[in-house]
This record gives sequence, C-alpha cells and structure tokens, in this order.
Amino acid sequence: MKTVMVAHRGAQQVAPENTLTAFKLAIKTGFKAVECDVQLSKDGHLVIIHDETVDRTSDGVGWVSQLTRDQIKQLTIGDTEHIPSLREVYYLVVVQAKRRLILEIKADTELHANKTAQALVRFIGHIPRKNRRFIEVHSFWYSALKYFKAHCPTITTAAIINGGFDGEQIISIAQDTASNGVSLGYEFLSAKIVRQCHHSRLFVDTWAISDGTVLRRLRPFGLNAVVENFSGKTIN
Repeated sequence: MKTVMVAHRGAQQVAPENTLTAFKLAIKTGFKAVECDVQLSKDGHLVIIHDETVDRTSDGVGWVSQLTRDQIKQLTIGDTEHIPSLREVYYLVVVQAKRRLILEIKADTELHANKTAQALVRFIGHIPRKNRRFIEVHSFWYSALKYFKAHCPTITTAAIINGGFDGEQIISIAQDTASNGVSLGYEFLSAKIVRQCHHSRLFVDTWAISDGTVLRRLRPFGLNAVVENFSGKTIN
C-alpha cells in the first residue's frame, strides 16, 4: 500500500503556513493532498488559520473568534500574504487542482468548535456533490466532529488522537465519533495499533512529521497517510 503524503498547512517549509502561496507550492511540488486549519470568525465566516489567535502568524492581535472577517482580511502575513477564507482555499485546491483538502476544525472553546462545524456543514451543502469527495474533516473536538458527521455522512472524517491510548481505546473514540479513521500522534504509533485499526476498517494517518528518519521508521506500519512538514513526497 502506498502511503499518501499530505502537505501540513501547505508547503510551510518554503512559504508562510496556511497561505495561498503555501498551498500553491504544495500542489506544484506534487502533493496529492493538502491539510489546513479552519475556524469561524466573529461574524460567521470560515477562515484558514491554525492558532486560536492571529498573533503568531500575522501582524494583528486578537482571538479569531472575536474578529470579523473584514478585520481578519486586513491583516498581513509576511510581506504580501493574507489569512485566506475557506472558499479561496477550496477553489484553489479542489476546484482548480482536484486535490484532496483535509480540514481540521480548530477553536478556542467547544462552543466555538461546534459553531465552526455547523458553518462547515452549510458550506458543504453549497458545493457541487462531485467536489465533496475531495473534502476530508479531522478534529480534536469530538462533539464538533460528531455533529459534522451526523449532517454530512458521506464526507470522510477522522478523530485526531494524541496520547498513550491503546488500540481498543483508539477504536472506541473513532466509533463514538462515527469517524472513518484516526489521525494519531506519531510518537504513540505502533504497528500493532495500525493493524488493530485496519482490522476495524479504520484508516490511520499521522501528522507533523518533519524528519526523514521518522518517516523511515514508520514505513513498515502501513499508514494510509502522513501529514508532513518534511520535503519528501513518499515513504514507500
């Protein structure tokens, strides 16, 4: 089985993370899938940013959930980049490039996460059915993930899990959230856990890999995908 390499927040090793340039470069490099983070602005718009605040990645200050889309749009990342909307990223990655788009629901509170999931359901409802197969949704926020899956049952989802859980516990979390798979922190991965998940018909991803040595260690596990910062495109 070939492991799919996913560009974590785009090609963030050569461009600012979660920007249109980072996503364009990831596609140009040959990645078949792109991962990014989605949150809800104060006035109900879906924007692409990892942190709960805009402080680290832009020239602004404040919580994403407390800023309007217009306020967020005025912020600058680096010299010329901006915080993109989900619609911009969807158009670039899915409509134009026909690549898989993995969206991680981010939030500062469970309520914010649930509202983000609700907005994401509405967004999915307005895109063509033929394009929905390119969308995948992951999250640490399990209530938001459950809500999303209940309203978008055909969209692939994954529960993100980071910690010392055994295979049975991981499978239980996936089943409780009605997820199709799990995204596990690589420090806690084992071949046994991957086999258990596959036996339960769950796909297994891992994330934030930035070292070729780690990739080589994971090669025998039979992972479905690796969300990575490293420049290599395959571990097969």
